[in-house]
Amino acid sequence: MQKRATIKDVAREAHVSIKTVSNVINDSGSMRPQTRKRVEQAIDSLGYSINMSARLLKTGESRLLGLATFDFAQPFPATFVDAVVKAARKRQYGVVVDTYDSDGEGLSTILKEIPQLGADGWVFLMDRPAHPKSILDQNYPLVLAGDYLSYGKVDSVMMPNVDAVKAVVGRLLDGGVERIGLIGAPDGADRQLVFEAQEGGRPMRTRGYIEAFEERGMRVDWRIMVSGNKWISSDGERAVSTMLANADLPEAIVCLNDALAFGTMHELQRRGFSIPEDVQIVGFDNVAEGRYSNPALTTIDPNTGDFAQRAVDMVIERIEGYQGPARMCTTDFRLIERASTWFER
Repeated sequence: MQKRATIKDVAREAHVSIKTVSNVINDSGSMRPQTRKRVEQAIDSLGYSINMSARLLKTGESRLLGLATFDFAQPFPATFVDAVVKAARKRQYGVVVDTYDSDGEGLSTILKEIPQLGADGWVFLMDRPAHPKSILDQNYPLVLAGDYLSYGKVDSVMMPNVDAVKAVVGRLLDGGVERIGLIGAPDGADRQLVFEAQEGGRPMRTRGYIEAFEERGMRVDWRIMVSGNKWISSDGERAVSTMLANADLPEAIVCLNDALAFGTMHELQRRGFSIPEDVQIVGFDNVAEGRYSNPALTTIDPNTGDFAQRAVDMVIERIEGYQGPARMCTTDFRLIERASTWFER
């Protein structure tokens, strides 16, 4: 087996001191650009990588962030993981990812293994409320990401669920589109249930939909508001069948995530409907696949890059010693207009 390259090997190959190699690795110190380039070339040619176990023993820090996420049955978790990795890399941190099954008991099933993975702090992407709240009582820096409350226990970053959907539905209504369906609502949703909710993507985004109508003195047609179950593409297919069994095809359908939108478009086209000629479709998340769907999907972009960056920055601040009260921030949004709507025409 080939011997693992050491920092001494890199220094010897680049004809510099071990301290110079360390400065290049940690992006610290000052040196001539030619020297830095020579060290980087030596690192590449020898295949040198930092021995994280040795660093942990020596400094007590791994320079790793942990990310716990629900499984990849829908595309958003993969999009978020990619954004976290990019954000962490800017801060010279690596990322270790652990997943939990969204069909099971959720995040609690992996809490015991998380400390064994050696990360200095963790970001939890939650798929359900933090019940019991003790899930958030951990002895490592922690940031909660997603649509659920942290109860003032840890820092959290959330998406603009209500405002984003309200703005897009309002734009459709103001453009003369009055029959707007919704796919992804809570099971058995009614107005009281939705407006009493304080967390969760399904009720909060549904609230934005209802508020857009009510602010214009218009009534919601509850027959074309359909549950989305797990928010995966097959649920979008089933939701179309449910919707059309109860009412005529609406002029537009807002899907509460992109996965539902993909399933919705597939089923509508299978039934012979044209998009956007017969019905306009809007998603939420702006996952990469939306650019390549047929037609390309108009979607709400919750600025996943900023969502990830804020989570990463807050957990690193905690790692580096910040001990202030728990913080909560919400990202902004924009509408990405593509061919599944008339917005851009």
